Amino acid sequence: MSAQARDQYAVAAVVFVVFTGFAFVIPFLPLFVRELGVVEPHAVALWGGVLIGVAPLLAGVMAPLWGRWADRHGPKRMAVLALSAYVAALLATAAVRDVWQLLAARVGVGLFGGLGPLGLAMATAAGPREETGRAVGLIQAAQILSAAVGPFTGGWLADRIGIRATFVVTAGICLLALLLLVALYRGPAQAPVAAAREPLGRTSLLSTPCLPAVLVTLFVVNFIGRSFTPILPLHLARLGVDGDRLAGGTGLLISIYAVAAALSAALLGRAAGRLPPRRLLVVSLLGGAACVLPMALVSSFERLLLLAALLGLTSGGALTLSYTIGGLLVPAARRGAAFGLFSSAALVGGALSPAAAGLLSRLELRAIYVADGALFALLAAALVVLLPPLQPGGARQDREE
Repeated sequence: MSAQARDQYAVAAVVFVVFTGFAFVIPFLPLFVRELGVVEPHAVALWGGVLIGVAPLLAGVMAPLWGRWADRHGPKRMAVLALSAYVAALLATAAVRDVWQLLAARVGVGLFGGLGPLGLAMATAAGPREETGRAVGLIQAAQILSAAVGPFTGGWLADRIGIRATFVVTAGICLLALLLLVALYRGPAQAPVAAAREPLGRTSLLSTPCLPAVLVTLFVVNFIGRSFTPILPLHLARLGVDGDRLAGGTGLLISIYAVAAALSAALLGRAAGRLPPRRLLVVSLLGGAACVLPMALVSSFERLLLLAALLGLTSGGALTLSYTIGGLLVPAARRGAAFGLFSSAALVGGALSPAAAGLLSRLELRAIYVADGALFALLAAALVVLLPPLQPGGARQDREE
């Protein structure tokens, strides 16, 4: 195995472990709120929502800063700092005595949750420019798979050893990821530092041609990807799934979608090294529209499950292709800051999506599928106009072949 491939697989392994740990705590945070003395059901629900949402929201806000710091000081150094602080925040969480201390610990998790853009920067720095798609696809697949296994594993662990002990185990797992990063990742022999030492305010990445279109694409694609969760249990109930099987059916559907999306991310990331990434992205978005619209019309759980798998396979790599196109549009020395901006746009889209879907479902439960299909199609049409055709290595083409 080449040194570049070793670095990319090392980063993917670290990202998978850390994001799995990040997802460990989602199932039982509301239960931890009750354990800390909040007993009124509405207050438990409110605190649970705040505690679940605050970390990814702050991670989205901080992502551009982590990216800039990576350009200035090196992504590995910043990743070590972020992971060290993350482990400390998890250990602090295990020791909290009231819900306000828990909120402070979750804020710390969010502030130091910069591994997403740092992982992308490290993986793409470890290979040539024409392999940007493959590297991004590897990291995206690791993140998506962590979302499939993290909540189930964390809930199972908390049932057996307790919530506080689960936080300690999660901290230990993330410490192991930190040691793996230090031991295995070497990075490029010579990092481009000239532009990285440039004062932060001198030039704006947003002035890069077509980059705002990439940011909008990332926002919309992740908005769509996170829009189903609030309505799935209600939809499954309408399809005749028994009440005692709703949680399991919802989890199965989300897991099937996540595994299919991870496979799509890896495959389309590799394909972007051989085929024009814009063309792949437009086809992926149109495929997503073709799969999500029938979800509003299906009459059985099995058909919905099949469409969810197809949706993951067609559109699951759209984020990967968007990151790839963005990475090809910016100079190598500014890639850390760029991936920070990209991650921020995607995280904010995902954070706003469940609330918007919940509001739309008050008009009609299945309206979100129609809205998502329309967004997919409109975005595909807009990208044909707004994004330049790119060769796999990043150079513009005068026309698509």
